[in-house]
Amino acid sequence: MEIGGIHGRPYREWAGDRRTHDEALADFSGVDKKDTNPSPSRFGVSSHAAITFPSWHRPYVMLIEQAIGDYAENVAQQIENSNPSEVGLWVKASKELRFPCVLVLHRFNPVEKEGFPSLFYDNELTVTATGHKTVTVPNPLSFFNFPYIPEDFKDTTRNGVTAHFSVWPKTYRHAADSATPVGSNIADLQTTLKQQAEDLRTKVGMLFSFPDGGESSIIYDQFSNTRNESRQEDDNTTVGSLEGVHNSIHGAIGGNGHMGNPDYAGFDPFFYFHHSNVDRIISLWEWCYTSYWMNNGYTVEGVDYSWNQQYGTYAQAYNEKLEEDGEFGHLVPWRHPDGSYWTNKETRFLTSDAFPKYYSYKEFLGVKVDKPAANLQQQQEARARIAKFYSVDPQTSAQNTTTLAHVPVPGVGEVDLPSNFQSIKGFRLFIILARLPEHAFGRSYNFQVFYKGNNLIGNITVFAREDDSPCKACALRRESASLVRGVISIPPRIVHEIIVNSGIDRTKNTMDITTGLVTKALSGKLLDLSGKVLASAQGGEEVAAVPASHAASKRVQPVEITLLSSAIAQHANDKNQPVHFFDWNAHKGLFPVRRPDYLLF
Repeated sequence: MEIGGIHGRPYREWAGDRRTHDEALADFSGVDKKDTNPSPSRFGVSSHAAITFPSWHRPYVMLIEQAIGDYAENVAQQIENSNPSEVGLWVKASKELRFPCVLVLHRFNPVEKEGFPSLFYDNELTVTATGHKTVTVPNPLSFFNFPYIPEDFKDTTRNGVTAHFSVWPKTYRHAADSATPVGSNIADLQTTLKQQAEDLRTKVGMLFSFPDGGESSIIYDQFSNTRNESRQEDDNTTVGSLEGVHNSIHGAIGGNGHMGNPDYAGFDPFFYFHHSNVDRIISLWEWCYTSYWMNNGYTVEGVDYSWNQQYGTYAQAYNEKLEEDGEFGHLVPWRHPDGSYWTNKETRFLTSDAFPKYYSYKEFLGVKVDKPAANLQQQQEARARIAKFYSVDPQTSAQNTTTLAHVPVPGVGEVDLPSNFQSIKGFRLFIILARLPEHAFGRSYNFQVFYKGNNLIGNITVFAREDDSPCKACALRRESASLVRGVISIPPRIVHEIIVNSGIDRTKNTMDITTGLVTKALSGKLLDLSGKVLASAQGGEEVAAVPASHAASKRVQPVEITLLSSAIAQHANDKNQPVHFFDWNAHKGLFPVRRPDYLLF
């Protein structure tokens, strides 16, 4: 209960923080920057939409493994004390126990077919007990029974759908709008996850498409979080973020239940398996990109800027500076045995020469994250393998999409490419960039893009706390219209199909024609996590404007939904090298009529 509450509610200090008497201040203090800068006086400490998203969550994963390991050793010792014939069996097993990560998006066990593993929703499990007997026990991974309901657990009702957090006795996934639901709606969860599987897998693969030689802090900012504080308006390069993938899994698994809400997600048992896999992706990424890091800020046109926690946490002031170490690098509430806080810098890397973390992950596609790469080529080849594993394979896509042959791509000498790289002629990857108001609907919601009616292309989840959150920072966040950045890659086969079905003379195809066809073929929806459609729009310039009486409020409309494209270059001789994205172009808005006008349902 205590560990689950660290992430959000109940808004109180975690007992494991062990602040000293001098550190433990009252709920309000005139000299406490948490209460005066302003920032929330009662708010979770988890870091979201900030450069510290990866580093803050790493010790959380370490904590759950340590807690389970300690508990397992204690239970194992009790078992052996009561069963002398099994001495040496249980304690040994408990010391070997490690917290697993679940590769939900594994290419060789397609979630499109298999769905969410039954291990996480079956009501009972069969386990081996003493005497080598098998017994059936309630499944602790299916849900968490609350020993009590904290006072600040509140029901939330938005758009006619209620999440009954104040009375639900256990965690639910895709819960019904009922104070006493029968259970989690696993069928709905499976449908949602299977529909989003291809998009989610591609999102992970794209994270390994960042180029070499980029500006360290700016690349790390793009990778790490959905805010992307360092992004400049004229920068069209975007391959997505780790936090964006993370958010979509929360939405797909949680729906209207606990995993879909930041304040309650930490109580769902799957939360920790999810974040273990997020941490695994971090470990692979930092192994491949050792030179990219948050540092102490970023530089644009010779001007230095600091990172900041835009809206504060329980322990950080509104707009407080974030650094890799020192006072502004503390990761509250994670402490070392000597009482000092972990810092961002200490969370880097799982290699033996890094700050000790005492855990690792299994070898993956030749990558051993506990051993440094021998050279840059080894890192580059690993990136290529990982990207292809997660279905980002432009070379193969180009061979199967010959209809793009007349879309212009810069030739040799027109742009600077890495040595020995050549552009893939007539092929571009199309990506949708969206910037969405975080508090448009007062809770988490999805933006989804469809082709041919209800064929889902991709999803962006806005993982947001409630509109009525008691924290001052949340109010400031709403007033300042904070934005969440997300991307959706349009599968090349879909672009191919759109062009073929258009009936155009493909020998006369141009970029303008292609982008016009793509936008016309797509539609968008805003949905809450229960699946209720909140607003929708049809793409293309020929769509009639929505009457003012039916249009959604400007407050809830996406600030930007832009169609981007990138040319792709490949190494002329070495097919084991990763591809290079270049010549990024911003095309038209996906919904260009009078700014995106959304019909409100």
